[in-house]
Amino acid sequence: MKPGKTDQIFLMTLGGMLVSILIGFIFFSTSIFSPTQSNFQFVAYGFMGALFFSLLEYKSLKEQVWGIILILFLNLIMFTGRSLSITYLIRDVFFIGSLILSVKLYYQFIKKNPQIKFYLRSFALALIYGLINTACGIIVYMVNAKAGFPPMEFIYIMARYGILIGLGIGLGTDFYFQNKKQLTGWLGIKTA
Repeated sequence: MKPGKTDQIFLMTLGGMLVSILIGFIFFSTSIFSPTQSNFQFVAYGFMGALFFSLLEYKSLKEQVWGIILILFLNLIMFTGRSLSITYLIRDVFFIGSLILSVKLYYQFIKKNPQIKFYLRSFALALIYGLINTACGIIVYMVNAKAGFPPMEFIYIMARYGILIGLGIGLGTDFYFQNKKQLTGWLGIKTA
């Protein structure tokens, strides 16, 4: 591993997570810090999405797969604890899967496209994650609730969370890329 690679992963993850938290705080106040509230997604998914994004940027495919497994495992332990059930497992696989799929699609098709300007790309991640999160939310609702199609309010909430969290991750990681030299210089991180 090149010198400073771990530091760069840390900074990129921190940037994406902090901006996601900031956006969540602006819209939902301190409820984003309560793990029992659905607004906690801004903290948890902001961290997981930014971490996976940094793994895409700095690690091999094998390490990315292990990162996905670790993210899913940590999520299951932290948020389901002793009450692990198939309902939680389905929820976590779909929601974390939607986050990982969104970040991967964004990374593959948007981030590597030099024609799209910095900070505009984050809106693409917001749209991608908003759509995929909503679709996965509908599937999870239909599987777990066994009540057919969810109400429109549920769909709106899923889309809102996806768009805002995607925007936060995108803005945070774009800020890191735009200011990588200054950040690593200020912190004394040597990059290869």
